[in-house]
Amino acid sequence: MKIVLSLLAVWVPCILCDPMNFKPEIPLTTSFRGLRTATTVTLSKPVCVFIGGDIVEVFGVQSTAPSIKNKIGNSNVKSYQESRGGELEPYHAGRFGNPLCTSLPFRINANPVLSPAEIDSYLFRAGNDVKCLKKIDDGSGICNAPLNGNASYRFKFALRNSTTRLIVSETLWSEPISLIQASDYRVINTQVGYRTGGMVVITTILIILLFLILCAFVISLVISYMNGEGPVIEQQPVPRTYVTHHRNEDYAETLTTVGPRSTAQQQPTEPSLYQIIEKSA
Repeated sequence: MKIVLSLLAVWVPCILCDPMNFKPEIPLTTSFRGLRTATTVTLSKPVCVFIGGDIVEVFGVQSTAPSIKNKIGNSNVKSYQESRGGELEPYHAGRFGNPLCTSLPFRINANPVLSPAEIDSYLFRAGNDVKCLKKIDDGSGICNAPLNGNASYRFKFALRNSTTRLIVSETLWSEPISLIQASDYRVINTQVGYRTGGMVVITTILIILLFLILCAFVISLVISYMNGEGPVIEQQPVPRTYVTHHRNEDYAETLTTVGPRSTAQQQPTEPSLYQIIEKSA
C-alpha cells in the first residue's frame, strides 16, 4: 500500500536529543495513510538524533518475546529465521545511512521522480521486503520480512561507525506497535440483518428504478392500444394457382376422325399457284 503524502510537515527536528531518551515511533500526523498495515509499520527516521557514526541499524522484536535486552550493544544479533521473526528475541530488520540534520520540515516534492528519494530520507518501513526469506544470506543477517499480523512489535535504532564497525549509540525500544487486523472472509456474516447501510440503500434504489421502468412499459402499451396503434400482424400473401394448358377434347376427336391433311392440301406449291392465277385471268 502506497503512502499518501500532503504538503504538511511530518516531523519536528530534535536537535541535541539524547539517544537514550529517544523512542522510535510512527509519524505523529494524520496526513499519511498506510503507516500501519497488516504486515508493515512505517517509522520516522532518527533525524538530528545521532552524532558520531554514519550507519543506523534497525532491530525489531515481538513485544511478547521472553528475552528483550535494554541495549543491543556489540553482541551478535540473530537473524529473522533464527529468532522466528522476533518471537524469541530481537532480529536485524534493516539498515540505512544516518539522516542529515536539517531544520527544514519534510514537504512533498511536486516532481514525482524526486518524491521517493525524499520519502526514503525521512521514513523507514519495517516489513517491506517480501523476498528476503528467499534471498541468499549476504552475511549481514538483515531480513526485513513482512511482520506477523497477530503480534505487536517494538523497534530500536542503533548508530554504527562503519570504520570501527562498532555500535556507538542506540535508542530505547519503542512502545508496542500493533498491526491492523484483517478480517477473515470466512467469518464475515452475510445475513440480511448484517448488511451495511450503503448496501441497503443501493439495493432499494435499484428495485425502485426497475419498478418505474416496468410501469412505463405497461403504460406505453396501454396508450398504443387505445390509439389503435397496436401491433400490426402482416398477412402472408396467398399463392395463386393456374393451369398452363387446357385440352380441347372436341378438336382432338375431329383430328382423330378426319385424320391429318396431306401436305399438298395444306400448302400448294409455287407452280400450281401460278397456274391457278393464269386460268383465272
